[in-house]
Parts: sequence; C-alpha cells; structure tokens
Amino acid sequence: MTNGLVLVDKPVGPSSFDVVERLRGKYGVKAGHAGTLDPLASGLLLVLLGASTRLARYLVGVDKRYETEIRLGLRTTTGDGEGDVIEETEVATLEAVEGLEGDVELVVPRASAVKIEGERAYRLRRRGVAVQMPRRRSTIHSLRVRRYAPPLVELDLHVSSGTYVRAIADALGGHCRTLRRTAVGPFRVEDANEDVVLPPLAALVSLPERELTEEETTLIRHGRAVSGDEDGPVALHFGGRLVAVAQGAGGELRPETVLPAQ
Repeated sequence: MTNGLVLVDKPVGPSSFDVVERLRGKYGVKAGHAGTLDPLASGLLLVLLGASTRLARYLVGVDKRYETEIRLGLRTTTGDGEGDVIEETEVATLEAVEGLEGDVELVVPRASAVKIEGERAYRLRRRGVAVQMPRRRSTIHSLRVRRYAPPLVELDLHVSSGTYVRAIADALGGHCRTLRRTAVGPFRVEDANEDVVLPPLAALVSLPERELTEEETTLIRHGRAVSGDEDGPVALHFGGRLVAVAQGAGGELRPETVLPAQ
C-alpha cells in the first residue's frame, strides 16, 4: 500500500484540501497535508499518504521560505489584491522594508486559512462575516529585497512556522500581489513531483535518527521503550525503513508514533 510523502507545487486557485483530495483519488489511500497554503498562494505543499499521515505533527513546525511581490502604500481588508482598499499609506522606504526582521507581532490576515471558531477565515470573509482576527508572534529570520521599485517591492523571506506573509505586507503598509512558498524546512519546490512518493523516513529528515537492532524493533512495535541518549523526537528505523518516532528523555526512547510493519 502506498505510504510516504509527496512534494506538490500547488498552483494559484485550488485549496490545500482540493490538492489532498486529488492525490487521495490518484493513489487510492488516505492523505493529508502538513501546513496549509491559502488558495491565492502557490508553491510547495507537503502531502502525506497512507500511514504516513500520522507524521504530520513532526513537519508543521518547521521554517518556511517565500517569494512575494508587495504593493506598498495601499492596505486592503485581506492583505492581498482580492480585498478592498481600506487605507492609503506612505510608501515604505527601502530602509524600512529591510528593517522588518527579527521577532514581530502580526495580525493574521482575513484571507488566511486559520480557523476561527472552527471555520476557515477566508470562507468567513467570502460570506461577509466580520471577525476579530488574532495577533501572532512570528520570527522573520531573513528578508532579502530582490527589487525595490516603488510602489512595488519583491522579497525573499525566511520565516518561522505560522508566519503570514500577507501580515508582513500589511505591517509595511501594503498588500501582497503574488505569494509563492519555495521551501518547507529542507524540502524545496523545485523538487516537487506528484508522481514520486518519498519513503516515510525521508519525510523526517529534520529529526535526529537512530538505527534499531532487530530486538529493539520488536520492543518498539510493542510499545516498549529502548535505551537512548537523544532528547525530543527521534526517527527510529530498521533496515532503512521507518519504524516509529519516539520521544527521548531520561536515557530512554519511548515510542510515540509507530508505523505498521511493511
């Protein structure tokens, strides 16, 4: 049965759920994504298939990279071109744009896929439902200006998980014209191929690994801990195949997510 990770280059238009549904039909197994992309954004979407859907929790917290073109001087209701203009602002200087790095507090855009009382924010907005959007603390690890041609600016961004680029545009007094995710952790959009299913172990390249003995593999599959000095989540494998993700603490590796034997 198909089991693993697919790297998808999502186009503008479909939702992340639409992509997951398409791959579920293509491969005939359950599927889920690790990190939503809004319908108006394109780029890298990680889709997990089969038993690997249980690995999503280990992928959602990694850093992301984006390319975006921002129209400075005009704020919109959504932080992008689909919303209504709500304010004309002074066009941010190059120095102001380049200075937006480090830890920042940003308002989550109304066009985002964040859930408000159980429903996606962009769906509420499309129905005209007014909601108070939360603020979220984010880290902009790096911001590189590719082109500054006021009122337009193109940026390459490396940000912490959960950062909304539309919120960055809003903080600069503008809105996003285009948005593309180019990387999720170690995965790059140029490697996207919907016909290739990467093995489960490849999905966890951000985690430390530990090779098990045959005896340890049996213990882990029965929910028993094995000795180990690692702390936090550890990918345990035997014969090149992922057996489980364990939590390491106090000299033990205790199984947390065990995959079925293949």
